[in-house]
Amino acid sequence: MEATPHSGVGIWIRVRHRFGPRMTEWFMGFHTAVWGAVLLCSDRLFDQPAWAGFRAILGNEILLGWAMLLLGILRTIGLIINGARKDVTPVIRQVSAGIGCLIWVGISCCYASSGVVSTWFAIYPLFVVGELVNIHRAAHDQGETRYGKTG
Repeated sequence: MEATPHSGVGIWIRVRHRFGPRMTEWFMGFHTAVWGAVLLCSDRLFDQPAWAGFRAILGNEILLGWAMLLLGILRTIGLIINGARKDVTPVIRQVSAGIGCLIWVGISCCYASSGVVSTWFAIYPLFVVGELVNIHRAAHDQGETRYGKTG
């Protein structure tokens, strides 16, 4: 029987093999969690002018902080489970990247509504594009899982 690239003697080999192609997904999961943690550790962050859009929508940092921390942790757990399984489940990755895309669109809109142009403009809209790429990659993986390897 011919060995496939995703087979191995254990979970660690499968996770290591899948980590490289999914590195941006891991990065976005960690970034989401850390972004939430920063909000939870910062006092009155939304009082700053660049955060006016966030303050108008959410009121304070706590709700967004907990949501981001939880979503980042859940995404990372999903990637660990997905990487450890012999048979991958790309739908978990598609949904996670879709939620991530919505998060970064929302964050970009909140910053834009503040009327303050800063480094956010060079970061968060690009995260949206990165998440769209992640959705595409996971959808491609789903096609390979369903219809066999292409190319």
